[in-house]
Amino acid sequence: MKKTASFLIFSFAATTLLAGLTAASAQESVNAGEFAFSYGPPWKNKPVSSSMRVAELTYDIADEKLADVDLVFFHFPGGGGGTQANLDRWVKQFEGQPVTESSVESFGANKVHFLQVKGTYLDGPPFGGTKTPREGYMMLAAVVESEKGSVFLKMTGPEASVEAAKAAFKTLSVSPFKK
Repeated sequence: MKKTASFLIFSFAATTLLAGLTAASAQESVNAGEFAFSYGPPWKNKPVSSSMRVAELTYDIADEKLADVDLVFFHFPGGGGGTQANLDRWVKQFEGQPVTESSVESFGANKVHFLQVKGTYLDGPPFGGTKTPREGYMMLAAVVESEKGSVFLKMTGPEASVEAAKAAFKTLSVSPFKK
């Protein structure tokens, strides 16, 4: 009886340890500027589609009725415009008077600016070209400020899909400061 109990305790401990190691090994990171942004499933790395992007991830939404959404990372050392200029430009990617929310969180000397925009997104090339209106869209954006060049994160898609990824977006955005 004592051997059986010891074996069961050992088996449980080993299984728990292996599960923890598997979860830890599933963590990956995006290095952008001086920051390492940690992520794991349901985020998936994907090839970058533009030389302006540092990285791209897809959030694999469990609800098959919702579209998966992509997150892009930008970093322009010594450039890229200021924080407010980028936030203003992103709001202007929506038609009319979109619904916006913004906030700022501080982590020591670093600030993370968050932006949420809802409305009709004007999808298309960033600097000119034909834009396609996408009603019912939402954007989540974050600017992680640094003297070595801020990192810009942006996710845009159908409102319900982006809403489903909102908590994961925020967690990933502040992950360089969570040890």
